Amino acid sequence: MTTAQIDPTRLSELIGLIYDAAIDTTRWPIAMEAIRAELNCANSALTLQKMPKGEFLVNVATNIPQHYIERMTDYPADVLELWGGADVLIVQPISEPLILSRINPIATNYERSTNRYSLEWAKPQGLSDVIAISLARDVEALGAIAFARHVDAGPIGEREEQIVRLLIPHLQRAATINRMLDLSAIAKATFEAAIDTLTIPVLLADDLMQIVYANPAARRMLERGDLIREQDGRLSAATKPVTRALEVAVERAAADVGTLGRSGLGIPVRREGGAIGAVHVLPLRQGAALAPRAVVAIFVAHTGTAFVAPTEIVAALFALTPAESRVFDHIVAGQTVSETAAALGVEASTVKTHLLRVYEKTGVRRRSELQQMASALSLPIAA
Repeated sequence: MTTAQIDPTRLSELIGLIYDAAIDTTRWPIAMEAIRAELNCANSALTLQKMPKGEFLVNVATNIPQHYIERMTDYPADVLELWGGADVLIVQPISEPLILSRINPIATNYERSTNRYSLEWAKPQGLSDVIAISLARDVEALGAIAFARHVDAGPIGEREEQIVRLLIPHLQRAATINRMLDLSAIAKATFEAAIDTLTIPVLLADDLMQIVYANPAARRMLERGDLIREQDGRLSAATKPVTRALEVAVERAAADVGTLGRSGLGIPVRREGGAIGAVHVLPLRQGAALAPRAVVAIFVAHTGTAFVAPTEIVAALFALTPAESRVFDHIVAGQTVSETAAALGVEASTVKTHLLRVYEKTGVRRRSELQQMASALSLPIAA
């Protein structure tokens, strides 16, 4: 996927706004309005709830008249029906956008519809289509963000779909950080003043991985050498592949948030004692008052975070092409060059060319090192 459908500078701006909202939920309306305008949509809505009780962590709507906002809770069953029901939604991949006109082509055919939400809420506002993104869908949280299109703008098209695909990992990462933070503490103080009260480890670092601030939870983690370590004032992990992945993530976040790409929800980390977690690297676009040299904030979650496949992480961090990613996937699974060529339906020479580029990009020299990297970045999905 390329950024041809959106100017790279604009994409970087949108991602920056999303990460602002990750650590300050009051900024979600700003991010949502910017995305809504880019998608040429009429309104937007975001909900993020704690499960199983359904308490709202975030509940924001933009450009929706107040009397319609007040009625949004009247139609949960009707909205579910509109999207085809729970059985249809539960099988949809969380990494892909959902487009109403494709899932249910007659959803906005108001002449034929009997759906209360369509007729009483969407039709009066002239809405014609919706593109939605799942932000969380597990035993601990449920959330989504949706952008509705006005009938005058026509249905959601390929451009909007491609832009949303680029934003999905960042929206999901922001929602994950929202879930990790004590949002009530954040609401009462600035981010810098609040991080000391957080029970999760939070570090601020410069572009060279030098630690410029660590909250008490992070200092305890560093003292234990648990998940993330400190070596001569710099951050590192228990294994070289994870340390390298962290270096690349920090470098890219510091240079241009738009280059973070589809790097999923976090970098998996573990240590010999068995501790499992994920590291989330967020850019600080304007620095932090607590630590002016800081260019990134690093959040460390121990458990409860789903991880993306190692191929996706490696591809995102080291800018592998789709072809290189496929070769990586087969090689680290133990297949030979000839077996990989047969599986992919290409010449062995083509596989060798892609493999050499993978070695060059990842900085390794042998297949064993590549497999070690894949193993280090592979962790089971938390239940």
